[in-house]
Amino acid sequence: MKRWIIIWTFAFSLTSVQAQKLDPNSLQLNYSTSALQQFTPFLSVSGSENDSSLIEGFQKLVAKLEKKQNRRNSDYAFLRTIFYQTHSSLLLEYSRLATMDETLAKGKFGCLTGTAIYAILLEHFGYDYEIVELPNHVFIHLKIDDKSYVFESTLQFGGFMRTPSEMDKILEQPWVNQRRISELSTVGQWFGDFEFFPSRYTIINLEQLAGLQYFNESAKYYLDKDYANAMDSALDAYALYPSERNEKLMQLIINKILKYETIKEEMKNLYLEKYVTSIKGKKLSQTK
Repeated sequence: MKRWIIIWTFAFSLTSVQAQKLDPNSLQLNYSTSALQQFTPFLSVSGSENDSSLIEGFQKLVAKLEKKQNRRNSDYAFLRTIFYQTHSSLLLEYSRLATMDETLAKGKFGCLTGTAIYAILLEHFGYDYEIVELPNHVFIHLKIDDKSYVFESTLQFGGFMRTPSEMDKILEQPWVNQRRISELSTVGQWFGDFEFFPSRYTIINLEQLAGLQYFNESAKYYLDKDYANAMDSALDAYALYPSERNEKLMQLIINKILKYETIKEEMKNLYLEKYVTSIKGKKLSQTK
């Protein structure tokens, strides 16, 4: 798997310049580059981080929303437009563990990629938000003045909602017991799978959300017995989001690598060294 080290900024803002000095072609190029940087940590999972054609649909969506922004007379109205316009334009078919390239190119999405797209859009339009992580699911929560809203990407109809007071009370006390999450418990659950809102959760950022996508890929590789790629993805996941669930997965994978007869000794030693180096100094779990 291709390894990468990247620094990016989570912003769409362009440097202000005088109107008479603007070069439309240059401005479009700068915007395209900035937009692609937003998706880089997600597209890198599939090695598609340099494919600018993948974000063309997203850019068209942003342009449409920018035209509609001033026509809406309230934040509620514009947030509602963002949610449903995005669903009709980009989020077309639910696929639990879809990767970002699949979402942008084919419209297949899970809660992870759908949440990422909404987060990038909200940031572009200047809204503060929280990404709520449950053991198997993520969604967006935001507050404007005294009103609270949820963006639930897996619900095409009704996914944008004002939060009830009961949920607001739960959201005041974030906590996820990582030790009770299975090593192979991937993130991508549909909202409809929950009979009630779980009381255990945490708030994560966009970088950590990208880490969860690597975690999902690692779990898929592990189930396919592709332990080398599983470890590569788990290490990338841990670099972005060092969590106990990831540590448990890495331990599971390294045990398989060390016992797997078809893997050469030098590769076993290499992955063992990477594993030890990765968790050294920031080990979170109590596993041995």
